[in-house]
This record gives sequence, structure tokens and C-alpha cells, in this order.
Amino acid sequence: MQLNRWIAGILAFALVPAWVQAAEEPAAAEFEAAVTYALKCARCHGARRYGGYGPPLIQTTLARKPDDALVTAILEGLPATQMPAFSDQISNAEARELVALFRQPEEEVRWSLADIEASRVEEEPKGSAISAAVKREELILVVERGSGSVSVLDGSSLRELDRFEVGRIHGGIKFDRALHQALVATRDGTLVDYDLDRGALRTRVKVGVNTRNIAVSVDGKYVAAANQLPQGLVVLDSRLRPLAIFPLPGQPSAVYQVPRSQRFMVTLRDMPQLYFISYPELKLQLVELSEPFEDFIFIPGTTRLVASSRKGSRLILYDFERDEILATLGAEGLPHLFSASFFRRNGVLHAAFNHMGVPRLSIIDMDEFKVVAQLPLVGSGYFTRTHPGTPYLWIDSNTEAIQLVDKRTLELVDRTLIPEAGKKSMHVEFTADGAKALVSIWHEDGAVVVYDSTTLAEVQRIPYAMPVGKYNAANKTRAPY
Repeated sequence: MQLNRWIAGILAFALVPAWVQAAEEPAAAEFEAAVTYALKCARCHGARRYGGYGPPLIQTTLARKPDDALVTAILEGLPATQMPAFSDQISNAEARELVALFRQPEEEVRWSLADIEASRVEEEPKGSAISAAVKREELILVVERGSGSVSVLDGSSLRELDRFEVGRIHGGIKFDRALHQALVATRDGTLVDYDLDRGALRTRVKVGVNTRNIAVSVDGKYVAAANQLPQGLVVLDSRLRPLAIFPLPGQPSAVYQVPRSQRFMVTLRDMPQLYFISYPELKLQLVELSEPFEDFIFIPGTTRLVASSRKGSRLILYDFERDEILATLGAEGLPHLFSASFFRRNGVLHAAFNHMGVPRLSIIDMDEFKVVAQLPLVGSGYFTRTHPGTPYLWIDSNTEAIQLVDKRTLELVDRTLIPEAGKKSMHVEFTADGAKALVSIWHEDGAVVVYDSTTLAEVQRIPYAMPVGKYNAANKTRAPY
């Protein structure tokens, strides 16, 4: 008997007589765990354990979680989340039976258009949290992982205007160009639409079981979600109504809106293939590549991108309109292109990026496609950020330190910022005008620390529990230099 079928019949389980038992004890224990799950867990984690308001509870997504940690989470709950403690309802033995249920090999993971549509919820309207006087381009959204929520700040005053709950966000926050909406996706496949006109959460839908990231069309009429479970791309309309699912033969690395085009682009981490999805016709176009593009970034103002793969040792300059590799450049330590930063120096476009495998910052002249500087860092970090309003590149190092590079000289600045000793600092964002830089202290007892982006003086400190990302509406929707 398939456990997922048992779980799907929630109401049936609630009425199962006590004498209904399977012939063998292991099957009976599994059945009892399925009944417990249906009564206690399915409301948040879904009838098929694919997730809902809570994360999916299947073998694939829990592979790295020890049994004891899962038992503790069931019995004691998870602080700063909606996961309650069940120790007064579930025994230790029952919790372990639940974990054993979660470890059972699942059937092929499916999540259909009908499943997506059935999961869609329109939130109850409420009063507007954002007044007409607030400039939409100045809004800054802060992802607080500790609470699974997003804080909406007025970028001028840095005053919190609103806060809405999402979950375990992954892939950043996306805005339509007109700044009518902000779209947020979780690792567990929940996608929410926050209405920037009203200042209120509008729609919530589950687009998959494990979601990589999302992209939104320039006009906001189409949203694409790249799913790793089940492998595929989901396209929805502006109100998050599902339009199409495109199954993929491998794991998507990311999906992006193609600049100056009515297309999305998705590449695969484990296969040398690239796909375009055009809209409004929703047609799929396959492009065969020489190697996987696991990590890539579009070069602003061009039809080119820079790509790399986890197993490769080079950067690839690729023209996606001509389907042509224009140049390659040796690289090591897995350059983190998703988080690269572009800037102009002496009229020439440059790109700067961390290496995830080695503590190094590389700066490339994009006209010549050559490395013009490689600078040692105190640690191997993730993000490099800059803005025309600051003279510096701001680099996190996976340590307590934020390092700075002078964009004129391409040299490390003598001063290193340490927002709080002993606590990791990361992910710099800027206000729309670039006058202020916001740095996350990545800790449960953390904060967003605000600096003058030129003088480097600390201006303000806003407490947050694990603030992982900050996104200014203007910076996310306009050219980065």
C-alpha cells in the first residue's frame, strides 16, 4: 500500500477504526504514522507531504537532516517559525515513526497545473500600508530568515511600513518595471505577490515542491518559476494563475527575464542545454551548449552573458542571440557570477565577482574580456555590490568583515568594516540614490547596519533575526551602473 495514497485521504484516516491494522508490525507502524501525519501535519505540509505553508517532508528534501533533529523539531517546534511544539500531542516514539515515514522513498514527484490552481489563495484585502507619498522606487524589502518574513521599508526614512510572512525565501525578490508588485518565492515552492500600490499581500500559490528562483516580465504580465522538484518551468500570469508547465530533462540553475526581449531564459545545472520561453505565445526553444551554464549573468546593454559551470575551469563569453561563444577566460574557485557587480571605470564596463572556492576578488575589463585585477580577501564570500553613488566595491567575505575596493584604483581600501565582531556580515544593498549602504549581520540576534556609502560612517542599526537579503525596487529594475 502506498503511503502517499494513505496520506492523501485525510478525512478517511480520521475515521479509520482502531481495529484496522496491517498484517505485519512495520506496516502497522507506517499506517499509524500516516494517520498521525494526516491529523497533525497535513494542514501545513500538504496531504502528499509536498509542502504548503510548511516545507515539504519527503526523503529528497530532508536528506541532510539527522533523525534526531527532525524528532526535536516535531516535539519542541522551531523558534521564530510557525512550526509549533507537539510534545503534548505526540510521543517520542510517534515522532520517530513520523520521521521514518518521511524517509520512505517517494513516488515520482508531480505537481500539476491543477495542483497549482487548487493551491492558489487570494488574501483578504486590508488597508494600505504604503501611502501615496512614499516613492515606490525607494522601497527596500528586507528578508528576515529568522521569522520567515519580509519587512517593507521606506528607503528615505528607513521606517518599516509593513511586514508579511512568506517562509524560507530563495532567489531574491523580483519587481515589475512599473513597481506595482513585488514577487517572492520560497525554496518550498510557495510564491507570493505583494501589491506595492496597496501595500498588502495579494496572492499566494504553490508552484512546485522545490523552487530555485523566479523571474518576472518587464510589464509584469508573466511570471516564471524554475523548479528542481519536479524539474521544470512554470509560467503564470500577473495574478499568479498558472498558464503552462514546461518539464525539463535536468535541474534548472536559474530562470531570468532576457533583457529587451519578451522571453525568459533558463539553463540546466547538469546538462549542456539552454531554453528560451517566449511570451505571450508561451513557446519553448531549445539551444544545445558545449557545456552546462550552471552560473551566468547578463552583460548590461548587450546580447551577451558570462557563464561558468561547477565542473569547469573557465568563464565563457556567450552571445545568446547568435548562439556563439565569443571568448573564454581561465578561472578557478567557482566564480560566483549570480552575484557579480558591474561598474564603469574610465568609460569601460567592468565586472567584479567573488570566487566561492578561493578567497579572491576578480575584476574583468568587459570590452577586452580580460582580468585586470585579482585581489586577496580575508575569506571566500558570496556577494560583490556597488552603485554609482558610492566610490567603492563592497565585498562580503563569509566572515565578520566587509572589504572595500576603490573603483578608481582597483585596490583594496585600508579600512575594513566590521559591523559586529564575531558575527558574519554579508549582502550589501544600497538606497535608490546610492547614498547609503545596508549590510546584514547574518545572525539570529542580527541587524541591518546602515552606512554612509562615501564616508563609511555608521548611520543607523535596525534589529533583525537573520536578515539575509535586502532589495531596493529601483536598483532591481534599472541598469546597475
